[in-house]
Amino acid sequence: MGQLGTKAATTEVASARVHTWTLAATAALGWALFTLTILHAISSFDPIADPISRYAFTDTGQGMLEASLLSFAVGLVAVRGALLAAGLAVSRTATILIVVATTGLVAAALFPATFTEDIDPVSGLIHQYASLLTFLSLPGIAVCLLDSTRGVEELRRTRRMLARLVWAALGGLVLFGLSYLADNLALGFAPLTAALSLLDAVPVGLLQRVVFVLDFLLLAGLLVLAHRAARSTARA
Repeated sequence: MGQLGTKAATTEVASARVHTWTLAATAALGWALFTLTILHAISSFDPIADPISRYAFTDTGQGMLEASLLSFAVGLVAVRGALLAAGLAVSRTATILIVVATTGLVAAALFPATFTEDIDPVSGLIHQYASLLTFLSLPGIAVCLLDSTRGVEELRRTRRMLARLVWAALGGLVLFGLSYLADNLALGFAPLTAALSLLDAVPVGLLQRVVFVLDFLLLAGLLVLAHRAARSTARA
């Protein structure tokens, strides 16, 4: 009875930790999404055509983009906390990708893109590559969790849902990348531009927002995975 009681108490503490981390992640990610949505509503920029990074120079809502990116970074750290609290194996690769994505979000917030002449071009390069690393790292984190939970029957349905989100996020990222190339390399790469001419009808800014939303959903899927893992452990 003593061992059973100790096990039950340990499981209860673990579930409480998962709940705490999940609440923190939901609050941070929710605030990031809310702030970004309000910024799109009050700014005079085109919410479809203009890239998100341009909102750092908005006439109204200054500082909201930076706050959103930093809150996103906090949410990502909290997602990792929820996964660990649930007893899921977060591999070294996943941890590195989380660090890269978090650092990328912070760097993108601190170093604005070069949309005005007073911004150092180096800042624009840092922003560009930081954003790229973040976009590439987020699906990779989910792939690592899918690999570490392979064979866990209790998480089969959740893994299937997460896998769909990963494919959607990767698909959106590929389309965004191709659209970006077609839009920015038109003069130097005429054959490539011709091959990607179908993407000209879709604004780069729209595809970028699709990737953002899919990344938010991907992190939400990881939180669901942590919650289901904790619940299956409690039942065992």
